[in-house]
Amino acid sequence: MKILTHEDRSPLLSVRAVFLTGSAMDPPGEEGAAWLAAQMLAHGGTRRRSYKQILDFLFPRGAFVDVSVDKEMTCFRMECHADHAEEMAELLAEMLCDPGWREEDFQRLRDDAVHYLEAGLRGENDEELAREALYGLVFGGHPYGHPCQGRVSSLRRLDMGAVRGFHTAEYGLDNVILACGGAGAESAAARLRGRLGALPPRTRSAGFVAAPPRLPESTIVFVEKPAQSVAVSVGFPLDVLRGHEDYPALLVAVSALGQHRMSSGRLFQSLRQHRGLNYGDYAYIEYFPGPMFTLEPEPNHARRRQIFELWVRPVAPEHAHFAARLALHELEKLADAGLAEEEFEAARSFLMRHWVLLEEARSAQLGHEIDGLYYGTGRQSAYLRERLPQLAPADVRRAVERHLRPRALAFAFAGPGMQALRESILNNAPSAVQYNTARPDWLLREDEAVCRRPIAAGVREARVVRVEEMFE
Repeated sequence: MKILTHEDRSPLLSVRAVFLTGSAMDPPGEEGAAWLAAQMLAHGGTRRRSYKQILDFLFPRGAFVDVSVDKEMTCFRMECHADHAEEMAELLAEMLCDPGWREEDFQRLRDDAVHYLEAGLRGENDEELAREALYGLVFGGHPYGHPCQGRVSSLRRLDMGAVRGFHTAEYGLDNVILACGGAGAESAAARLRGRLGALPPRTRSAGFVAAPPRLPESTIVFVEKPAQSVAVSVGFPLDVLRGHEDYPALLVAVSALGQHRMSSGRLFQSLRQHRGLNYGDYAYIEYFPGPMFTLEPEPNHARRRQIFELWVRPVAPEHAHFAARLALHELEKLADAGLAEEEFEAARSFLMRHWVLLEEARSAQLGHEIDGLYYGTGRQSAYLRERLPQLAPADVRRAVERHLRPRALAFAFAGPGMQALRESILNNAPSAVQYNTARPDWLLREDEAVCRRPIAAGVREARVVRVEEMFE
């Protein structure tokens, strides 16, 4: 067990307990075991208290306990006022070390996971549907290849024994990082250390996840579903993690290309600002949890296996082919020429300030410190303050040349008219855009080149699937 403490005079106590396990450790055929094990601890009650009793305890204290499950990390978060620090630390210890394992809680939480996949991903959230479909292509046959919630069929098969077995095998003393900050941090850490110290060692996995196979050729999935627009996600495996010599340079490049929820990126300017094709367009070199609902990346979703990802927020069906072409055109321009001095300085300056702001809240500080232990870099803001000033535009260009010129790409489209879109892409049909207002000559010339650009030469597979088949 690793323990981090930062006690101060804050009126709040923040705690994060991160177990280095997640959905990548789901046994074959038991996809969803990691998710349900964590939910049973956080939302299933303890042996002494039902979940309703826990909610009744939390509400008047203005406190919360929650959990996030990712591929290789499961994070339990707790926050409360200093006046309740001791009793809340005891509650968290009870939840983590003495869960109730009630069958009615299991049934409720399993139904919630199935509902998320069937009604949430398949039915409501087209953009996250396309992202999960992309990850399924890039990581096909790999432990990352299914949503963290599992698969519908495996969830329906899972029983309490399988979930308890996952907990016994993966929630080990040697597998947890505990971070406490704010009021009563030292006392809370001591209490949790004593209780978590009774956990046995991890017995099932060593926590190592092998690299996915390289994409030999481009591959495309078209998810057919009723909708008014098409969601587009494009990506490929990326070997660069925090701590890699090229990571800071790639972070600058991708910030200039498409910083999350920022209008200054090249993708946003090209697709939305100049052409009005859609809502937003962004790029990532590491997993960004819940981009539909958050402006900032929540820590403790660290992964050993990452992808480069282009996220094209929904476009009209008639523009889906052109939008994908244009996004790749912007990526190629970046790979060919890198960043001009002014653009480089703007992106670097932004990142220097951005990560400091992301770590302002105490809970976020603790989370980023845990991620720093995981990657061996220290807290992200300090790591970037050290590395970013050493960069020059030439470093960015070299990093982009090395890592953002993929030989093969994975594409995921989700929306209506997928068979027609498939034929258009495979036949490399022109996809000119008709505008309602005048556009400058330079833009029309660029459109003329882009609308005939092949987006997936040498496609190995391009299949249309019904949305009901996804995550089954």
